[in-house]
Amino acid sequence: MAGVERRIMSENLRELVIDDQEHINILCETIWNGNDYVPAVFPRWISTPDSYTLGLFRDNELIACGNIEKTEGTNIGLIQGLRVKDTQRKKGYATNITIALASFAKEIGITTLWYATSSRNIASITVAQKTGFHEEASTGYFRLYNPFPPHSKPSLSVVPIQVNPERLFELLTINPELVESDKLPLAWHFDYKTIEGLTRLVSRAVVKIVLDQAGIPQGFYCVTERERKEEKTAAYTVFATNRAIFVDIMSRMIDEAQIEEVDRAVFFLGPRATEWAQDLGYVAEEFTGRRFLLYEKKL
Repeated sequence: MAGVERRIMSENLRELVIDDQEHINILCETIWNGNDYVPAVFPRWISTPDSYTLGLFRDNELIACGNIEKTEGTNIGLIQGLRVKDTQRKKGYATNITIALASFAKEIGITTLWYATSSRNIASITVAQKTGFHEEASTGYFRLYNPFPPHSKPSLSVVPIQVNPERLFELLTINPELVESDKLPLAWHFDYKTIEGLTRLVSRAVVKIVLDQAGIPQGFYCVTERERKEEKTAAYTVFATNRAIFVDIMSRMIDEAQIEEVDRAVFFLGPRATEWAQDLGYVAEEFTGRRFLLYEKKL
């Protein structure tokens, strides 16, 4: 299990343990101007069952790493935190560590690998394609920052209800057009639109749904928060089949972000919501056409 003892795969490749924290800190210190999330989550990766972090070394220096975490109750492994030291880029190390993670995953019984990345991250997409992944799902994506932009007030006639996994599954079955894909995004991750996947979703987020007068779901959204280096981020997932409901949901989420004093709000959008977001008047041009992608590989 991760963190118990080092698994040595080759002279330069091994499983990392908590004693490698300083190696991780050094590798990541220049990534995202020192704001990389990997050093902060590394202890959780090490202490979590079914989570494994591999490191590639050269002359006792960690030059690349990546984590694979098995999704509870499935044979799916999520590859995350792929990192290469800035001075060692464009030398094939990202490809090497990804191949090593896939090989390791197969050894421990994982049959499907998922790998999520931004459509703007060309290097990451290239690695995915080189190592046999294909694009499996896509969602719209944009960010807002505090102070948040002016927006319309939520309607008093719209009353979102919080639901449990069973009720959510039932409602999404009633209106399959609301979430047409078989996978849902939540905060830089995806999961299946099954009762098991929705149970995992509800355990990690507040989930609400908007019904019309006939009880048919017209909008679905969820939120989860995280805090890192005193910056508070809220991640929202939004699907809708009714444009007015989508606008109302967006207003509610911005209001919630203000009340919670969130520094940054990140939105993952279904296809209709992605299209309608361009007319909200406050989505920056840099997010036009931007997507958050899920790549998949069968082992």
